Order: sequence, then C-alpha cells, then structure tokens
Amino acid sequence: MVLTAGNLFGGLLGSNIFFDSTLPRYFPGYGVSMAIMLAAAATAFILRVAYKRENERRDLLSEEEIRGTYMESELLELGDKNPYFRYSL
Repeated sequence: MVLTAGNLFGGLLGSNIFFDSTLPRYFPGYGVSMAIMLAAAATAFILRVAYKRENERRDLLSEEEIRGTYMESELLELGDKNPYFRYSL
C-alpha cells in the first residue's frame, strides 16, 4: 500500500514540479524534493526518539505491576501495546 501511494504521488508530484521553464537547473523541482527528503528525515528522527522514550518507560515497569494489571490472555492480545514489547531502534 505504501509503495503504491509513493509511486502514485511521486509520479504526480514529480511530473508537475520540474518545469521546462526552469531548465537546466530545475531549482523549484529540486527544492521541493529536498524539502520532502528533509521532512522524511525529521519524521524518522522524531519516531526514533519517541520509540526510545516508550522503551524506557516500559523498562521502568516491574514484573509485579504488569502481572497485577494484565491477565496472560490480555497480554497476548495487546500486540505492540504489550508492556513486554520493545521497539527496535
């Protein structure tokens, strides 16, 4: 799904930001491309920090707190909300 959306929007956007009138350097097109790449890098950095904080928060939970709050069947159904789950960084 992500690849499909990326190809769709990339093709639509790419064909409409590189104007013939800006030959040969295409400053507007490359500027938009650079802005999108910087936004993606910033988003990845923010996500990494958020995952690190969540992992640290979960590390503070004791075994007794987790077992006192959740039943075994509930832990299996929580997915990434499970207090034992850790995000890979």
